[in-house]
Amino acid sequence: MADTVERSVADPTVFAAAARALLKALESHPRIRLIVIGGAGSLEVEPGLVLADSDEHLHPRLDQLGLPRTYAAVVRGHRDALNVLRTSNRLWTYFSPAEEIAPGERTSRFRLGGDQPVLDADGRSRISAEDAAVALVDEAELPRFVQRRFTIGY
Repeated sequence: MADTVERSVADPTVFAAAARALLKALESHPRIRLIVIGGAGSLEVEPGLVLADSDEHLHPRLDQLGLPRTYAAVVRGHRDALNVLRTSNRLWTYFSPAEEIAPGERTSRFRLGGDQPVLDADGRSRISAEDAAVALVDEAELPRFVQRRFTIGY
């Protein structure tokens, strides 16, 4: 995993550049919707304060997840990609999974949210990969978050 993190940190501008390129490709296909799977770092930790914009909040989260603090550049890269989408008039949806996502059970008992994390009874933002996949397929089949971001959690 260290190698993957290093390569991601090497050029975090790639996320926004990819978003711009994908939107450009959609110019000739105005009815096709782009669905992007991003990160939880672009979610707000409180109204108006994005996790990626606050080292005070971001660094402890990275520590908790076992990620090096240099990974903050990747988190900010994902935030920048979302901001590119938000300035577009193309059809897009941005999916920010919960902060903690891991293999588990498919329960279909999750909640969806917008710009703030969906927290469980213990105050954790978590979801199984299986339930995240269900939510993503549901959104692809029945669009509810066009030109918006959504998130998920228990």
